[in-house]
Amino acid sequence: MESVGSGGSSSVDSQAAFVLSNLAEVVERVLAFLPTKALLRVAGVSRLWKECVRRTLRTQQSVAWISTMEPGPPEMHSLVQVLAKELEKVHALPQTVLYMADEDTFVGEEDGHGHKKARKRNPQEIARAIEKLFPKRCHVLGVITPGVIVTPMGSGSNRPQEIEDGEAGFAILFPKIDGVKIETFHFLKDLRKCIHESKLIEAGLKNNPELRVVLIFGYNSWKIGAAGFLQKVVNILNEKSVMLAGGQVDRLTSLTSESGVPNDPCGLNSEGKPVLNGGLQPVLHKKVDRKEEESLG
Repeated sequence: MESVGSGGSSSVDSQAAFVLSNLAEVVERVLAFLPTKALLRVAGVSRLWKECVRRTLRTQQSVAWISTMEPGPPEMHSLVQVLAKELEKVHALPQTVLYMADEDTFVGEEDGHGHKKARKRNPQEIARAIEKLFPKRCHVLGVITPGVIVTPMGSGSNRPQEIEDGEAGFAILFPKIDGVKIETFHFLKDLRKCIHESKLIEAGLKNNPELRVVLIFGYNSWKIGAAGFLQKVVNILNEKSVMLAGGQVDRLTSLTSESGVPNDPCGLNSEGKPVLNGGLQPVLHKKVDRKEEESLG
């Protein structure tokens, strides 16, 4: 029986190197096991690998979610810490992200045995920390509420839990999905004026036969006229055969399609143009824009 020496081992290595440097089919089979952030890192190995990574990313079209129900470090909400960790494992390149967190711990307070304990937390810094975790072209919408309903990670069969006291939050990650277009819109309340039809068209909420689902969030509802303003938007959407969901939230913390967070009700539209109430609008299209200009860096 002939033993394999170091020469045989190097021969096998060279054959493996040849296969992984020249056979795209094999490379893509290997890359399919890697999470997205690992894919982005290995895209610089060679031109072949870069093209294989692009094709592999196009197959990652499943919506992912990340959640937390544990307290975080004193200066930062636990959602930031969990996102940073779990994004290393996700098989999706987020194009749109919706995150929601509890208000008390996000803005600097937490419940402790029935008493409020001050915490040194800056909501703007927390929001920026979350936004920086995602690609530059990713639209991020973040809201905070007095309580959060969270589905624990691990399995889609996990039962949602309502968290009214304590630190909690979640993020839903929407990658680019064939046949689905997600747009964001934002409307600002003006009691002196009605909602102009052109704004609704611009947001894709009117004269859009492909519109299927709208998520809409209103904030600053304590202001005079805010509830009625949101109801006007809802009434317009109720005239269409679309699925409508959402509600009133306390604050808008992130809207990366705009330069800053406004002080009135808000939503989202894929082109990031200012419009009115906080919302996320998935639109099903018969034809899909096939532009593949997403940076791999």
